[in-house]
Amino acid sequence: MDPIIITEEEMVLETEEFSNVYPILINQIDHIEQLRGKLNDFQLMLAVSRAKDAMSILGWERRQTVNAILERYAGIYREYGRDKADGWVLATFGFVLLAGDEGEENDDDNAFLEQSEATERLEHGDEAEEQIEQEENDQEVQEVQEDHEQEKFIRFTMQEISSLIAVKEAELLQLYREFYRLSKPNS
Repeated sequence: MDPIIITEEEMVLETEEFSNVYPILINQIDHIEQLRGKLNDFQLMLAVSRAKDAMSILGWERRQTVNAILERYAGIYREYGRDKADGWVLATFGFVLLAGDEGEENDDDNAFLEQSEATERLEHGDEAEEQIEQEENDQEVQEVQEDHEQEKFIRFTMQEISSLIAVKEAELLQLYREFYRLSKPNS
């Protein structure tokens, strides 16, 4: 399936719908950041998923556009951090929510969010731990592979240099023999 290309102009047209789901995303990010610091990929994916679930009924193109906006935010968050991601929202859509700005939610909504988060932690706790362990293992394997590749490259480079030295020594020996032969008066 070909990736869908969505322009910044199309994203701006969906500002209203994004402004409805953005507070939910920020609330999720704030909550997790307060507990654990910067979100990992799994936690960020869950926050984006919850924001997507809160979208109203939209046509396919509009939903794809809002999804793309949320994914773009997540990509910027992953690569550059929250400040840059919030800056992108401000530059693109003209608004940003900071920690504590989502005051429209009432206590029932907060209680519901906390309850659903607790349930999800119980349901996905082992999965999250396994995923974190898998990511750490993958990172270690990747580092070992990179070290191995670098070692192979160094070995190959040393072999090349050794071969070049041997060739130059042979040339030098040949030149020395020729010089010695020419320097003898009776040759």
